[in-house]
Amino acid sequence: MKVGIVGPPAVVEKITQIIGRDFHQIEATIFPYREYSDVPTLIAGRQEHLNALLFAGATIMSYTEKQIKPTIPWEFIPRSGSALARTLLQIALAGKYDIRRISFDLYSVDQLSEILEEIGFTKDEVKVYTVSKNPFDADYFDYICAFHEQLYRCNKASCCITGFTNVHNWLTAKNIPCFRVDPTASIIRQTLNKMQLNHLIQVSQQSQIVTLCVRTDSPGEYSLLRENEYQYIIDKTNIARQIYLFAQRIQAAVVEVGMREFLLFSTKQLLESVTDNFEKIELLETVEKNTSSTVSIGIGYGQTAQEARQSASLGMERASKLGGNKAFIVYGGNKIVGPIHHTVDERQEKTGEKIDKKFFTISEKSGVSINTIFRLYSILEHQGKTRFTTAELADLAGVTTRTINRILSKLALHGFCTEVGKRVLTKGRPSRIVEIIFP
Repeated sequence: MKVGIVGPPAVVEKITQIIGRDFHQIEATIFPYREYSDVPTLIAGRQEHLNALLFAGATIMSYTEKQIKPTIPWEFIPRSGSALARTLLQIALAGKYDIRRISFDLYSVDQLSEILEEIGFTKDEVKVYTVSKNPFDADYFDYICAFHEQLYRCNKASCCITGFTNVHNWLTAKNIPCFRVDPTASIIRQTLNKMQLNHLIQVSQQSQIVTLCVRTDSPGEYSLLRENEYQYIIDKTNIARQIYLFAQRIQAAVVEVGMREFLLFSTKQLLESVTDNFEKIELLETVEKNTSSTVSIGIGYGQTAQEARQSASLGMERASKLGGNKAFIVYGGNKIVGPIHHTVDERQEKTGEKIDKKFFTISEKSGVSINTIFRLYSILEHQGKTRFTTAELADLAGVTTRTINRILSKLALHGFCTEVGKRVLTKGRPSRIVEIIFP
């Protein structure tokens, strides 16, 4: 785990020492600063190389967030009562200052008063002063320094407590007794443990197995696929090809279940990345575009592989009941999101027929019936070529040469057919060679 450490030099050093001693799984990158204003520049462009950022305190993290957007987890070392109690003990052991009269920043009055009462002082005995100014004001640190100095010069505070290194250095240079609150080793360890645990949870979630159930939708009652078994098999092969291509993109293992269903096993991180968090499931589009069918997809999450598969099956059934060419996501607890769909030709939706759009388009433009277009397409697929003599094509289509010439003329007017040559026979007129061009 790579963690960036942001804080004053002394605190950064303390944190890195604890990491080196107790957290061998963490690789620390340090970003020590002298002034708050330095931090955004220090970490700019560095997040992509880290798994998390740890700030020495909440204030500096909040200040940085106003200028840089977090792209990885950010955490801060919280203000703890134990750190404040340790500082008060230091003051008491010094024997020079009255800990009942103190000016301080960072902590609230209630926090300091509570600790002093636990030590044995009553509320009437304690007189503490705190800063109320917004820490994000431009003159905040000048204000803090002046605040502490004035209270000390007026003999209202015997000493100062601060959480800021630059304030501590400024007051010390003026011979004003000042104690800095640094996080304890215990609270640093607790924060590092929390960060490490959150990172492990995140990695685990990203590696969570996700199951996709994909089913080829049944041909509609009037679908051309019902009339041609060979073409139906060809179409199924094309669907399988699109599914395996999609599986490669999400690095999924594929299991074929029966004649019409597929199971794909991938990870949460890969699937959500490829689909842009399910904004676009490309498989719906590629199957609809490159085959004469559509598919229903269920995407299942779960604590176990079995639960993920059951969730995916539930999503697939839901998509199928809505007419197919859709996907549903089913999370743990049967929370269902969807439908996610690829927009298809409105005319196809209205007729409810799963007819390949290219057949419909060719038929509409040329005036040749869809059945004839489909028959010619099947001939091309079966013969494995696009060029024929008119006589040859008439025989394959089961019509007369005159009929096939009439059909080819209509197709040629719209660029779906062209004459590419002639075959000279020993007797009779030369036979035209045509090429059928279906997009």
